[in-house]
Parts: sequence; C-alpha cells; structure tokens
Amino acid sequence: MNLFTPFSLGSIQCQNRIGMAAMSRQRCDNKEMIPTAMMKQYYMQRCTAGFIITEGLPLSLDSIAQEGSSAIFNIKQAEAWAQIVSELHQKGCKIIAQLWHCGRVTNYVNTPLAPSAIKIKNSKYNQPKEMSLDEIQQVIKQYEECSKLIQSAGFDGIEIQASSGYLLDSFLKSSANKRKDQYGGSIENRCRIILEIVDHLKTVFDPQRMGVKISPITRQYDSYDPNPKELYKYLLEQLDLRNVGFIEIRDDDYPENWLDFGYPSSKSDIANVFQFCRPLFKGQIIGNGKVTPQMGDKLIQKQFCDAISFGRLFTSNPDLVDKLKNGQKLNEVDNSTLLSQGPKGYIY
Repeated sequence: MNLFTPFSLGSIQCQNRIGMAAMSRQRCDNKEMIPTAMMKQYYMQRCTAGFIITEGLPLSLDSIAQEGSSAIFNIKQAEAWAQIVSELHQKGCKIIAQLWHCGRVTNYVNTPLAPSAIKIKNSKYNQPKEMSLDEIQQVIKQYEECSKLIQSAGFDGIEIQASSGYLLDSFLKSSANKRKDQYGGSIENRCRIILEIVDHLKTVFDPQRMGVKISPITRQYDSYDPNPKELYKYLLEQLDLRNVGFIEIRDDDYPENWLDFGYPSSKSDIANVFQFCRPLFKGQIIGNGKVTPQMGDKLIQKQFCDAISFGRLFTSNPDLVDKLKNGQKLNEVDNSTLLSQGPKGYIY
C-alpha cells in the first residue's frame, strides 16, 4: 500500500489515498455565501485527489469565522454545491462536506458562542458567552438540518469539524470548558455534544459515510487539555461503537508556552498521535497536519493511517497527485495568497 493505492474511506470508494484537506480560502465574494464559478474551478483543478474535503462550511450566520466563507445552510447554497459535486463525480473524485462552527474564533459576530465565557488568551477575539442548554440543542439541530442539505447536494460523505480550537474542540478541552452541567466537567460530559451530533446525523447519513476531525495535541486558539490520552481514548471508542467510517487526525508540534499560553509542548502530550489513536478506532484514519508526502507513505505502510490529507501543498500544486507520482518538484506555497481575494494563488 502507498499513497496511490485505491481504498475505501468508510464506504466511500476512492481512486487513491491522497485527500485535499479542508482549507478556508475566503474566496466566496457574495453575501449569500453561495459558492462561485471560480470556486468550482478551484475544486475541479484538484480532481485527481482520491477525495476532497470542502472548506469548512458554517452552520449559520452565528458560526462564521471570517468574511469570504461559503456555506450550506440554505437551498440556494446547496444547489450551487450540487453542481460542483456532480462535475467532480464525472472525474472520479469523491467529495466530503465539512461542517464547521467556529465558536469563539470569530470577530464576525459581537458575542461568540462557546462552552464557557472564556476569551482566547493573548488574542484579538471577542469575549464569548457561555451557551445555554437551549443554544446547545439549537446548534445540534443546525448540524442535522445542514446534513440534510449536504445529502440533497449529492456529497459522498460528511465530516464534523471538531479540531483546532473551534466550537466542538473547545467543548472537549478543559482550557475552554468550565461548565458545571452535563456538557462539562467529566470526559464523558465534554464529549457529549459531539456524540449527540453524530447520533443525530446518523438519521440522515450512513455512519460509514461520516467522519470527525480531531486534533488531540493542538494548542491553536488556546486549546489544551492536560489528559489528552484519556480524553481521546474515550471519544474514539465511542465513535467506534457508533460505526463512524473515518476520523481525520491533525498532528501538531507546538513548542512549550507557544504564544504565552502557558502550555507544555504538543509532543510532550503524545509523541506519535497516529500510533496512539490506531488501536482505539477500527475505521479509516486520515493523517493531516505536520505530514509530508514521504511521511504519509510510511504512515500508510505501517498502517497507522489509511490516507493522508494535504492542505497547503494543494493550494500551490493543483496537480499534486501527478507530481508526487512522477517525482516532480513541487511548487513552493505562496503564503501571501492563501487568504486573499481573486484568482491569484487560487486558480492555475
């Protein structure tokens, strides 16, 4: 097995094990958040990937991290996505929609939602409010309603964004979650919202077409838990019991006291996050984050991962699969155009 071997991501048959990771590029230039012709071209140029995970799609106007996001919480948005999905399918590429609530990582709304009213340390982000139980249930319902639109648009699968300091990750991590009710305190309580979302989505999607993205050792956006092994052992075992098809694991390598958050280094928590997670989850594992193509091949050969998703490499190399297969030199990532407007650094 290597990056170019066909495989089944849950029950999604993919032409290779190279995925395009979800990357917000802020190229949606209309207030309706409807994907544009330029965005369709962007996805089509990368259709040799075995699978594509969309940019994070906000659930609602309250869940947007920044301007330029596209979404899938209404019919017009879903219809535009359906055109992209259909054309990718004609090229043999599978596409998975990532559902995203940014939580306290926003200045788009004045009072962001969060598990607790804890501001991200040393940051520009607004003070969040602690979500009421009714607001938690409303968000869970939004996931379910968006999943129906995702299914109607013909997507091959759905991924829940629960990594990198966004809303669901902040429920998991004790640095951000100080609740005293059934959604805080114990590991079981902090995992509850994710598992309830999965249970709701299972009424719409076959669980073998569902995935969850996690980042056990991130420090992004003031995200930290002192017991990640116990936390993620419980979460992954629960996802496994629910027959979830895949997880995407972001590997991180933040140094000690990054951004003066006061936390230990990532690797002091879990030295090899893929090796740690492998025995806990029987479904497919997508490696993401600090993974090069060479590392990815080794992770697949050792069976720690079943596929690898690349973000930045795909931005500057839409033909990444062919270049890797032929041993060609990769273009350098142009960081200046990652989150800019217009076609430069986006369309090739």
